[in-house]
Amino acid sequence: MTVNANYTGDVAKPVSVVLTTTSKTAVGSVATDRTSTVAAWSFVNPTGSPVNCELYWNDGTTDWLVWRKAVAANDTSIESNLPIRLGNGASIKAVGANTVTITLIYALAYQTT
Repeated sequence: MTVNANYTGDVAKPVSVVLTTTSKTAVGSVATDRTSTVAAWSFVNPTGSPVNCELYWNDGTTDWLVWRKAVAANDTSIESNLPIRLGNGASIKAVGANTVTITLIYALAYQTT
């Protein structure tokens, strides 16, 4: 008898990047297998005005917009209800403004048989 099960856990060290441009910026590293899931992220806006922030999932060739929100001045926006499982060659990109910080929280997923 074979039993298949997925186990998601082992929260990895957060990855934080301070953005310096309003262009798409790679955050974290390119996935080498299917064990990485972006479990949560935050955008911190330390500026004095609202900033439109965006998170993109790149499947290896195309950037897909998965989240967009205006983050208020001197505020933080957190998303933890939209996990993104990364496949081989996938990555995450972010858009914000100068001095906005994006933080990704990864969880590792394992499949056992």
